[in-house]
Amino acid sequence: MSIKDKLLDKANVTRRTFLKGASVAGATAALYGCGGGGGGKTYMEEDETVEVPKIIDATIINGSTPHNCGGRCASKYYVKDGVVKRIVTDEGTENNALGTTSNDPQRRSCVRCRSRKQWFYRNDRLLYPLKQTGNRGDVNGFVRISWEQAFNEIGTKLKSVIDTYGARSLHCIYASADSTGWSGASVNRLFNMLGGSLPYRDDYSWPALDHVATFTEGAGYVPEGNSRGDVVNTEHVFLWSYNGLEAIWGTQSGWYLTQARDKGIPMTAIDTRVSKTAATIADELVTIAPTTDAALILGMLHHLLTTRMSSLDVPFIKAHLHGFFDDPTATSYHASVAAGTYVVPNGASLSAFVMGNVAHAENGAASIYPDTIGYNVNTSGTLIDPLAGKRAPIYGQTPKTPEWASAITGVPAAKIREMANTLLDKNCSIWNGSGFQRHSESEQAVWLLRVLSVVTKNFGAAGCSYGMQPWSWVSGPANGMGVTNPVSSTLTSILYDATEMTTTAFYANDTKNTIPVFTWLDALENGGTGQSRWNDGQIKALPVGIKCIFNFAGNVLANQSGDVNLSKSVLADRTKAELLVTCEHFMTASAMMCDYVLPGTMQMEKPGASTGWFSEEVLSVPGVLEIPGEVKSEYDICAGIASVLGIGAQYTDGKTMEDRLAAGWAAGVTAGTYNISYEEFKKNGIWKPTLPITIKYKAFRDDPAGSPLNTPSGKFEAYSQWMMEDYQARHYNNLDSYGTLENAGVIMDAKRPAGSTSMRFVYPIPMYIPAVEGRHADGSHPDLLGREAAGYKYTLHTWHMMYRSHSTLNSVAYLNENYKQDINGNPAFLPETRKPADGKAVKTWEDGVYEPVWVSPVDAANLGLSSGDRVLIENDRGKIYASVVVTQRVPENVLYIGQGSWHSKEGSIDVGGCANSLTHARPSRICQGMTLANDCRVKITKA
Repeated sequence: MSIKDKLLDKANVTRRTFLKGASVAGATAALYGCGGGGGGKTYMEEDETVEVPKIIDATIINGSTPHNCGGRCASKYYVKDGVVKRIVTDEGTENNALGTTSNDPQRRSCVRCRSRKQWFYRNDRLLYPLKQTGNRGDVNGFVRISWEQAFNEIGTKLKSVIDTYGARSLHCIYASADSTGWSGASVNRLFNMLGGSLPYRDDYSWPALDHVATFTEGAGYVPEGNSRGDVVNTEHVFLWSYNGLEAIWGTQSGWYLTQARDKGIPMTAIDTRVSKTAATIADELVTIAPTTDAALILGMLHHLLTTRMSSLDVPFIKAHLHGFFDDPTATSYHASVAAGTYVVPNGASLSAFVMGNVAHAENGAASIYPDTIGYNVNTSGTLIDPLAGKRAPIYGQTPKTPEWASAITGVPAAKIREMANTLLDKNCSIWNGSGFQRHSESEQAVWLLRVLSVVTKNFGAAGCSYGMQPWSWVSGPANGMGVTNPVSSTLTSILYDATEMTTTAFYANDTKNTIPVFTWLDALENGGTGQSRWNDGQIKALPVGIKCIFNFAGNVLANQSGDVNLSKSVLADRTKAELLVTCEHFMTASAMMCDYVLPGTMQMEKPGASTGWFSEEVLSVPGVLEIPGEVKSEYDICAGIASVLGIGAQYTDGKTMEDRLAAGWAAGVTAGTYNISYEEFKKNGIWKPTLPITIKYKAFRDDPAGSPLNTPSGKFEAYSQWMMEDYQARHYNNLDSYGTLENAGVIMDAKRPAGSTSMRFVYPIPMYIPAVEGRHADGSHPDLLGREAAGYKYTLHTWHMMYRSHSTLNSVAYLNENYKQDINGNPAFLPETRKPADGKAVKTWEDGVYEPVWVSPVDAANLGLSSGDRVLIENDRGKIYASVVVTQRVPENVLYIGQGSWHSKEGSIDVGGCANSLTHARPSRICQGMTLANDCRVKITKA
């Protein structure tokens, strides 16, 4: 029986009967939500044709609906009898002057938050605990059970896993759907009280940003720039892979940019398509071939090193940037770094690489880097990699001229020179997004953008900035859930060889005792066997694999990670993970693969607090809505499991969720962080701190020796021996036996103080390395995996669309009707709420409708496609259906699908349109980060 066959007739269900659970019958009560458009049907009392919103007699409650879109915006709820009648947003009068310490725009939400009324009251909401009695993934195997049975069975199995394999076999998987702080905290408290769990590092959104910032500028998270309010002091804004107005990079970032634009500050967007941000805010759009940003920056640097060399402030660069020029006698600003241990050999600097076989006057030799690079992959055995023995160009001896960069990126050479000149001659701010670092060579462009900002002196001064805005000035109230993970301290000696490091004195990351978040599937499949699908040194070193996963508030297991079909095949094997537990609102693709599916509370059904991106507000999430069915909070669920294991009292400490939040807020008041009481905070719904405009790195710019950075050199690092050594410390053999460096060059590291002439898989400088399944504008991209020969002509690119927050809100018809279409190209309207010219009601639901795929007019003409056509998009990893939108907003040979749609297979085809049915799971070269967004080749045909 299919999922659709299990739907019950609920045409007469009202909100109140839904909330009481009276509409649900039997064990199959909540097995809905996996249809073609991502969900079942919604019947609601207010879903009648309404031209003007009615005045609602209801209580107004201020708060938030924090999902992980990047906002944490204000929501204003109209609630009557415990039921949401309407959601609007911040309607305050604040609008102080931009560029002052008191700038205070409204925290206005977009369609995501305002649509959540339907998310609360879908009739496919999970209402009761479910247990899988058949094979994982079999909808017919789920049966309804009691909470008592769920707690007993999960607790018993959890204890068995720990007794057999140890706490290292437990894993709380990455999740971000609930930003009130309870999901991960609840699970980790339980696991840590039971001995700990295998921890991960970074996240799916910006692993390369995090990793590179750690090693090249000593930051604890991402490359940081000035506060958003400083944008009015700049002379030119570059929006690099930045779609913040749609993805919402901090509440009201669009307001800040609009104020700057209205003051006449020019804005250049650098992106692969005409994004909503580029279309509404930018003065010009520079389109670039996906994954080629590093080549563009190298072309800009070459122009500066040649045509504009006389304008460069060489002493400033040398004082602030380690390794841009050769420096074989370099010394550190830190006395703890011994002389001669952290130097830049002749020809090894970044500028030498940029110049290729042409020696630069500031360097001791031409580039020592070879023209190709290999892949540190499995070369034999059952997990042999198709990239084994393959080599990609890195152009080590090629001058990186603007013409060279133009052929790769598609950006005209004249425009490359113009942008480089602007950055050098004006005070510029670069606001970056994160799409440009989501591919197999993700680290390179992130690193190069920091170098470019230093070379052009665009950091540490008003109007001069690169990176994300300063993070976490003020956080929300602590909930007292933290318990140290006992496993972490035991992993360093297993996962890390510190003898590879020249120094660990400035260590700011946790690569030494965690696994990369994107490699959880590898740890589940191969941990404890000495093998790794991706030849990951830390996975191979794990003494035991993942045997138990708790998946709370996330859809990574079988939707939001690469190669969904591979994930499902591994998850289906009960000899790998022996216990999979999810806490969810709907039967997502990830929930379908679990042994126990537990219904969890949504935001506003439990107390919470959320900190805004860039921490310009703390928002209350009061628990005021009636909880439907037998739904429980994550906190109560974990407390119930803890009780079975005899630690229930210790888990709760006699405190409710509200008790914990109130105590955390009171502690903040005592510390002087907050200036209102907890009750006032809940009533207001928002607390806004008074924050100064921060100029990041000002002290270092003004006095680099007196205010050094937390790096071994004390400077920004264009040559990061530290990053390369960390790669080696993670048990990677970094010596590539294929050949040696050019011009008798050497590379320094801790274990080879005299220098090594060997080629490497990871070098201490950033470079351009073609993505595994990328594309060059001139067609010169190496086809190492035979994708073109297999007919996979098109690059699939995904973006964060305004109608979802990752996969959250996928099944909201209010949103789906704006962009999805059925097989005939009809919009996905709600029933009888829209009528065509003939006056007949449109009956198309969100079931049987498809994700849109953006296709250029040229490609559409070549393929014989028109808007509304259903197409089959496929490669050797999977197949999906999609509905065509022909638009000039995208370039030729690149297809665009919004990320986050729910995977739902009918036969061999994913009718839900999940792009990750097609993307690969290969991690990036250095940080092993997520690579899903734009490193995927497919073919497309009309279906």
